[in-house]
Amino acid sequence: MKDGPDLELGRVVQSKDRTGGTEGDDHLDGQTSEYPVQPERPLDDLTAQPPSKNTRTNDLGPTPTSLSTLEARRITALYPTSPHNPRNWTTKRKWIITVTLALTGFISTMGSSIGIPGMHAVRDEFGVGFRVGVLIPGAYVLGLGTGPFVFAPISELYGRQIAYISSQVTYCIFFLGTGFSNDMATLIVLRFFCGVFASVPPSLGVATCADIFEPSERGKPISIYALGPLAGPILGNMLGYWLLFFGWRWAYYFMTILSTLNTILLIAVMRETYAPVIQKILVYESMHTSSSDPHPSKLSEAPRSRSGISKLLPDLSWMPAMVSKSEMLSVYGKAFSRPPRLLFTNPVAFAFSMYYAYLYGLIYLFLTTIPLLFGSPPFSDEGLFTYGWPQGTLPLSYLGLGLGFCSAAIVAANNQDRIYKSLSRRNGDKGQPEYRLVLTQTGMIIMPIGLFIYGWTADSHTHWIAPIIGQYIIGIGLILPFNTIQNFLVDAFHPYSAAAIAGATLARSIVACILPLFATEMFVKLDWGWGNTLLACVAILGVPCPLVGRI
Repeated sequence: MKDGPDLELGRVVQSKDRTGGTEGDDHLDGQTSEYPVQPERPLDDLTAQPPSKNTRTNDLGPTPTSLSTLEARRITALYPTSPHNPRNWTTKRKWIITVTLALTGFISTMGSSIGIPGMHAVRDEFGVGFRVGVLIPGAYVLGLGTGPFVFAPISELYGRQIAYISSQVTYCIFFLGTGFSNDMATLIVLRFFCGVFASVPPSLGVATCADIFEPSERGKPISIYALGPLAGPILGNMLGYWLLFFGWRWAYYFMTILSTLNTILLIAVMRETYAPVIQKILVYESMHTSSSDPHPSKLSEAPRSRSGISKLLPDLSWMPAMVSKSEMLSVYGKAFSRPPRLLFTNPVAFAFSMYYAYLYGLIYLFLTTIPLLFGSPPFSDEGLFTYGWPQGTLPLSYLGLGLGFCSAAIVAANNQDRIYKSLSRRNGDKGQPEYRLVLTQTGMIIMPIGLFIYGWTADSHTHWIAPIIGQYIIGIGLILPFNTIQNFLVDAFHPYSAAAIAGATLARSIVACILPLFATEMFVKLDWGWGNTLLACVAILGVPCPLVGRI
């Protein structure tokens, strides 16, 4: 570390941790890390220096007259050891937040698929064709890709807590509206906005885990968190078939009830985790303290008390004073421009984002085509072989894929950090982003094998357990790279990781919307064997991606 680190109000220059990673992850301005470094020299010696020429004193809005820049720098310097720093919270508290976010992500993505079983009923009621009906999940998935461009800047400017709570409250309202839709256009538009507001847990969850866990500890929580958004579409689809006995609208009524209960839990559990925003709040509270000489030890005290329900809701009082209009315009401008620029100009970002998008597209392709293989009319197609399961047992046909997802998540959770630490020790305790790619490569090899087994056992009309086993292998091959690619993008593109994730999220949503549109026609023309062989060959093209990541 250089002598006299360049500290700013709420931000500092990036520092390396003991594993070679950087502290903080998700800062869109691309200039500095989220977390201030602990000064190596005494505090008085540090604060006696004149402000660095690189310090931007207006980063947090108008400079307060009741609090000197020196005191603000002291607050920032003490933050790493403060109890307000989420990385200093108890392990129990960290895991409560992680599990709650996994549940929220599970419910958010469950909404994308819970309406798939009722697509034929919606088409019959509104008199539309198959491809229009596929937009029921497609519009939602597009919303999932669009939402981060709106809520990532909100998260950066005003914090994770307000992004989560505001989006989930609005999500409940829009989902209720879908159940009362009287035409297809209304349903599709409402589904799109449901996806926009549902996008916050899947897109910010990884960043929130990075807020509260050290880089060497993130593999397990991120793997467990990621299981929620990935299991959601599977279980949502399964529930949708059973709810269809009561009518297709009950899928949306059920989701409204479930998401409302989850929003109440989220409000009770979620607290602010984004370091720059926490520091802004501390500076603002120091400005408005009754003491004329605020002392940095205030960081060890409880924040300004609030009573009743207000303690559970985000504190909005600091925002006008601490977020300037120019900062807001800058953050939103970069949020919209940087992801596509990074996606299309960086070969590593492009290669991994395309493979990541293909994996996500395959998930929704299987959600819409598994009924063609296992179901009976109206879920099957007369041009394809089917096992003819009735509606009541058809949800069980997704168990192979779901169990594969769970198995892969357990493997990733138990081994990802272990592999990262082991490879770091071999490299002189210096962590590298490509250490995340060991499980990625494993999954890339496994998935085509599963596709071959699934396709050709179905094509040969073997016992139904054979394609279920193929599904299980596909599930493992999907989730191992899906989880680890997220971690790799966060590590490899710091401090632009938010832009990398946003670009990958948009790409995956576009692919997941388009791929199911042509899936039925592909299998009708190629049958199960050659159709899945085509999917496997495309997947094999992505196997060299980890080699690109090492360049």
